[in-house]
Amino acid sequence: MIKAHRIRLNPTAEQENYFYRASGVARFAWNWALEEYKRRKAAGQEVAWNEIKKEFRAKIETEYPFVKEVTKCAAEAAISDLRQAINIYYKTKEAHPNAKVKFPGRRRRSKKVGGFGMNNDKFRVSGHTVYVPKLGEVNMAEVLRFDGRILNGRIKERAGRWHLTITVEVESVTQTVASPQRSVGIDFGLSTFATLSNSEKSETQARSRQAEGKLKRLQRGLARKKRGSNNRKKWKLRIARAHERVSNLRNDFLHKFSREVVNAYSIICVEDLSLKGLTRTRLAKSFHDAAIGKAVIMLEQKAAASGGIVQKVNRFFPSSKRCHVCGYINDELSLSDREWTCPQCGARHERDLNAAINLEMEGVSLLAGSGYIGVTTVEFAASGLGATSVQVVDDEAVRN
Repeated sequence: MIKAHRIRLNPTAEQENYFYRASGVARFAWNWALEEYKRRKAAGQEVAWNEIKKEFRAKIETEYPFVKEVTKCAAEAAISDLRQAINIYYKTKEAHPNAKVKFPGRRRRSKKVGGFGMNNDKFRVSGHTVYVPKLGEVNMAEVLRFDGRILNGRIKERAGRWHLTITVEVESVTQTVASPQRSVGIDFGLSTFATLSNSEKSETQARSRQAEGKLKRLQRGLARKKRGSNNRKKWKLRIARAHERVSNLRNDFLHKFSREVVNAYSIICVEDLSLKGLTRTRLAKSFHDAAIGKAVIMLEQKAAASGGIVQKVNRFFPSSKRCHVCGYINDELSLSDREWTCPQCGARHERDLNAAINLEMEGVSLLAGSGYIGVTTVEFAASGLGATSVQVVDDEAVRN
């Protein structure tokens, strides 16, 4: 299993200057290789990336001596990144001809500082210190969390701060969940972020909405600054850090939410929402702010590592309109109806909770049909392993 750990660096002014120069070399090598690639393609020549790298190295001594001031990995990793980006572009166009994919373009300092990569044999990590070639030791805010073989590293600027991302190959160790084979249904929404089939709720954070006023003031201030001035650069940094804070708060909430769910349940049933379509509606801003798609991805990743599964239910399944007690379909239910009474059995339903219970029942039915749990839906419900059941099953009963 391959994992990545991003760690914040605390460089001195001299070390930060080295990072800027190395990022500039990486940007220069990317742009040079891109122009060389286009020239060879226009001339009808076969593009051999090893030859492009050799040609670039041959010009370092005479034409580009500044490249030698930093680690050679900066330029080589940038050319490798360009090669991968071009390959991904052509593969995507081949698989999805109508997809809106842009060919890799030139990198500009005015758009993003960027960063540079390092091979695993050119840097080393020890405690709170990372050794960078031709620079020395740089302080890290925390130690590397993963034990395993380091594959590569990348130092990158983000909102005025520098981070080191280390990719590590670790042994695949499947963790055990607290309650094996317990299931839960989750109904995601905007008014309430997540409603679980056991009646638990997780409220919407709306981090972008909360920071909207501050971001507006910062944007107005930026508009008043003269282009190219130092004040404008400082103001852009303030805006970048404000956006980074919103992103960090959102990710922190999503990680904690997904971890709690995965630790408690091994079968998680969610709706296969068309998030791409929902982000084209008038509620697009709210859906982006909620980050439901990212939450589902985190659930899938953590569940896979814990030996669980995330079962997706078809988006056209009437989870909200169906009475989970008798199965009646209420076709008259509108989006504004948050509660409704079943005309057939008289059961009173809260819309989101009813949807979560239906998602759990349907997800379990799909898994039972595929032979995942080895029992029928009725037997599974009777066993008390679902989140909607109040029966407590100990580990011995589960094993038997």
